[in-house]
Amino acid sequence: MPRRNRGGRRRGARQAWEVPGAAGLTVHLSFGDVSGQYCLDQLTTDLVVHTCDLAQGIGKDTRLPGDLVDFAPDRFAGCGDLSGSGLFGPPLPVPEDASPQTRLPALTGRRHG
Repeated sequence: MPRRNRGGRRRGARQAWEVPGAAGLTVHLSFGDVSGQYCLDQLTTDLVVHTCDLAQGIGKDTRLPGDLVDFAPDRFAGCGDLSGSGLFGPPLPVPEDASPQTRLPALTGRRHG
């Protein structure tokens, strides 16, 4: 995407969530139509994952508030290996009793901490 279009798309996406009832609307994504709630969940999860990436990149603590970390891994439930998208690495193994803080980066092929 040309750089000049990114700011407008970001503004448009942000403004879309200011519409009352936005979570109940249909959103048109590159792979098809989804509910507004699905789109909001996806965007929130993306921000959570990249917040950890940025924190790790600048040498800061990658631990996030529990409610965000508890929320995000469930968005990947049933998605399987996301590495085929080119956006993620293959999932990394974690112990069955791993915390959401450990499971989240592993689901996206990352290890934080």
